[in-house]
Amino acid sequence: MLTRFSQISNWSCLCAGVLVMQIFALGSLPYELFEPWDKMFHFLAYAALTLLAWIATDGRRPLPVVAGGMVIAMLDELRQAAIPARAADVSDFLTGALAVIITGAMLFWLTGKNSGAKKQCAES
Repeated sequence: MLTRFSQISNWSCLCAGVLVMQIFALGSLPYELFEPWDKMFHFLAYAALTLLAWIATDGRRPLPVVAGGMVIAMLDELRQAAIPARAADVSDFLTGALAVIITGAMLFWLTGKNSGAKKQCAES
């Protein structure tokens, strides 16, 4: 029987995978879908991806979460460079990378993973 955390972790992994597939699917279109708002949507998509990966790992692996998000942003732009009607955009990569870094830093700070002291349980 799965614990509550493993159910949430599995659900977060599934949602993160669906989000990555959507990022790559929308990036393969021969045109920019949300032209005036594309940077905002890049930021929101990569912030959501970072949040889902953080939840899936319970915040135990902040550096791989941030590095993985940045790699996905880079691969998305490199793949777009291979599509004849598209071009890689450095500002799109930087927007995605900035979203991953800001979200990861905020989650690191908010969840208390930055404190070296162990939290005491209620029974202590």
